[in-house]
Amino acid sequence: MSSAMNTMKKTLSALAAVLALAASGMEWSFDGPEPLRSEDGKTVLTGSVTVAEKAGITGNALRFDGKTDFLELALTGDNRPRREMTLSFWVRPEEGCTVLPIVRSPRRDVTFNGTPGFFWFEVHTADGRQIYNGCANPQRLKPGEWHHFALVYDRTGLAAYVDGRPAGRAETDGAPGELRFSGVPWRIGGRLYEADGRSFGFFRGLLDDFRLLPVARHAFPEVAERRRQQLLEAAGVRSKPELEKARRAEMGRRFGAGAEQLPFSVAQVSPLERLLPDELFTGKVGEAVTFSAAANERENRQLLILPYGGNNLTGVAVKLPETLADESGKAVPFTFRISRIEYARLPKPSPFMYPLERIPDKLIEAGSFDIPGDALAPLWLELFVPAGTPGGVYRGVISIAATGSAPLELPVEVKVWNFELPRRNIVPTLVNVWERDLQTFVKEGDAEGFIDLLDRYCTMLLEHRLNPVVLAHAGLVAPWVRKAVYPDYRVENGKVVANMAAFDRLIEKYRKMGLSKVAVGPHYNFDSTRLGGGDWWTNIEATQPEKIWSFIQDHAEHRGYLDDAVAYPIDEPEDNVEFINRVSSMLKQAAPRLPLLLTSGGANYPDPSIRGVDIWVPILHWTNRERQKQERAAGRPVWTYVCTGPNYPNPNLHADTPPCGIRMLAVGAARFDYDGFLHWAANFNTYRNAPADEPNSFAAGEGTYIHADGAGRPVPTVRLKTLADGMEDWTMLLMLKERRPDAFAAIRRKLEALIPERKYDPAGAVTLKSPKEGSFHTFLDGEAFFPVYDRPGLWLELRNEIGEALSN
Repeated sequence: MSSAMNTMKKTLSALAAVLALAASGMEWSFDGPEPLRSEDGKTVLTGSVTVAEKAGITGNALRFDGKTDFLELALTGDNRPRREMTLSFWVRPEEGCTVLPIVRSPRRDVTFNGTPGFFWFEVHTADGRQIYNGCANPQRLKPGEWHHFALVYDRTGLAAYVDGRPAGRAETDGAPGELRFSGVPWRIGGRLYEADGRSFGFFRGLLDDFRLLPVARHAFPEVAERRRQQLLEAAGVRSKPELEKARRAEMGRRFGAGAEQLPFSVAQVSPLERLLPDELFTGKVGEAVTFSAAANERENRQLLILPYGGNNLTGVAVKLPETLADESGKAVPFTFRISRIEYARLPKPSPFMYPLERIPDKLIEAGSFDIPGDALAPLWLELFVPAGTPGGVYRGVISIAATGSAPLELPVEVKVWNFELPRRNIVPTLVNVWERDLQTFVKEGDAEGFIDLLDRYCTMLLEHRLNPVVLAHAGLVAPWVRKAVYPDYRVENGKVVANMAAFDRLIEKYRKMGLSKVAVGPHYNFDSTRLGGGDWWTNIEATQPEKIWSFIQDHAEHRGYLDDAVAYPIDEPEDNVEFINRVSSMLKQAAPRLPLLLTSGGANYPDPSIRGVDIWVPILHWTNRERQKQERAAGRPVWTYVCTGPNYPNPNLHADTPPCGIRMLAVGAARFDYDGFLHWAANFNTYRNAPADEPNSFAAGEGTYIHADGAGRPVPTVRLKTLADGMEDWTMLLMLKERRPDAFAAIRRKLEALIPERKYDPAGAVTLKSPKEGSFHTFLDGEAFFPVYDRPGLWLELRNEIGEALSN
């Protein structure tokens, strides 16, 4: 064992009661001759640990063996925190550490523990209130890396911090209370849980700089500086000036001496890496921008322009090539787009996610860009490979110039695989356009203006391999819009009356663009006051639905899209079995060739008590896995559903979800054998004059990955592009399964290893409501997606294998 890590095992017996707490609180650096005695000499930790010399953040650290080691901190009425508290420490998990049980009172006075991907914190007040929250790290804590944690109680609430950043908060929801004190010693690093005479929860790794202060401290600048220094040291430099000097040298090496005089360097960054404005970027600069894509596919990169010396750059022009040269020098057309990533305020984080001041959101195209010198401001670079482009390698340059500087010609290289993605969306999807908000941008009576806006949103979805739901939600728009534009199905004098002109025109256009599912018929979202009350079925029955649905089936057959049509009449009926069966029975009699699609956000679907469903659409965490397998084997597809959930670390569409969590929504659906995807809204709360943070104030922006500009026209987001990448991944998997089953089987095994399924008893009973969120009790491990979140490059490597297999 090296001298730097010379350790000596010490088993320490319990000591006398601690003395009164000094005003500064209790702090341990573990560096003195009595490492477990606090810096003021008044308090001693008891238990069994190893002192690891010179292994800490500074000086020594304590090493816990993950088997038996733990410490106890005895508190008394004199030395315990009362109205305020800051509990903080540094930890470095070791390889194989699967739990992170740092501090816990056996009586749950305080809890701060969890796993490398989750942790839980709570306190109890003297008047019996429990104040708690749980949160997830956007990536798991990696072994061998130091991380700082803090738990702060300030009388108004309880907050947690990871590496100096806010990680979650729970309010007191009442009058401030003094912290509860049971008199039972707190445990640190082990024996966090006990049952049947056995102890559980032992941390393996290092602990340093442990503090328990009687004040609420919400700022940790020394932690941010330490993390910054760690990044610099990992990059082989000691300071920001040294980093910039290294960047200049690398730019000169790649582009010649003149590039060293430019006021910036440039880097390409994966679209699966989330860049936040206040982060320090230490990655490679000057590399060529590279893409791999099929014909008729979009691919994305982030382009990071890094000014020197903290100086702002104005008027940065990025000139994109219209053609690239093939290996013979022939010019071949490609389409590039460059946009500024706008960082939006997120009023409230999604469940289990860090609160972030700003999140990457809208993509704003412009002729030039202003790049701040004191914050990261990435640009979003999108490539589209036109259909019919032959396979091969194509090269060109992107020209970048700031005001007053010479241009930099950055090489771009595109490898086009020898296959083409189909025009038609072979992965079936349905996404609702929130037409309620579109109507606010047009004057009353301007039906064509409304259709024009709707067409822009539907077109944007189709361009990103998502099928829009078209003119289905008549109950959400003004009467003049419904009468002028919507089918507005009704029965008059015994005959069905419907205005099909706009619907037919749009569907015909979109099917040529790739639309593969057509949601038809009325969506029964009744306003009970307008209908005079009554239950759901009574209101449906009053519309004479048999006649309407028979008309819809005949009309779809006449227009040639019956094979793509789906009936989506009710939404999330959950365990209302009698009602569902009435609707399905009516539909089977009136329109037997129209498949019934049924969504669930809070019941375990599929379920045998529900009859007549042709396409099941459960949310990821409410899926009956064994019934899913049976329904698919019987030829009835099972899609997945997104509606304000799932929540991180499961894939979802929240605005604060890291990009890999967005892309895995599609990839994960393919991995867990779902056949399609339905999402409730793409542009929710984007109405005229909506507050700037309104779209993201509901469900952390989960229903808004298309925004509206001042005229109501659609504005794409990073999430839309990332989701589209995932849809293309899913498309490639389906193509591989059809064309090369042997290669698909090999890829499938790798995908299952990357995103593991939890073992479970397939004979276990799963009903509509029991167990709650049945997926978590069967196949879905709460941390299943962390391996790919930790290393998104693993999925990109697997995607490249898929492309190569299809290309060959």
